[in-house]
Amino acid sequence: MVKIRLKRVGKKKQPSYRVVVADSRSPRDGRIIEAIGHYHPRREPSEITIDNARARFWLERGAQPSDGVRKLLSISGAWAEFTGQPAPERQAPEARPKPVRRATAAASVEAGEAAEASEETSA
Repeated sequence: MVKIRLKRVGKKKQPSYRVVVADSRSPRDGRIIEAIGHYHPRREPSEITIDNARARFWLERGAQPSDGVRKLLSISGAWAEFTGQPAPERQAPEARPKPVRRATAAASVEAGEAAEASEETSA
């Protein structure tokens, strides 16, 4: 069986992946049939480059994507082209919501002291 999956490349603790078409019996980083893209998860925002025409070619011939590759194919739009569904809209990096900073115990104590000080001055 032919699979579309990720092949790990890069240095230790700095992974990047190639999206490859390989026989399901070959090892993860072993022999491949064709490389159709790459994925860099450590960049901000993560970089995904997939040749949608080649991905669709292999999907039409029965290649099975792994779960992670299926998600990457849906982000790139190749999965929507294959299934005939509308492609999901991608948000621009600026439009993404900013991560919420969580308050620490020290920060909440400082905020409480500042509120008390403002109450004292207004009284």
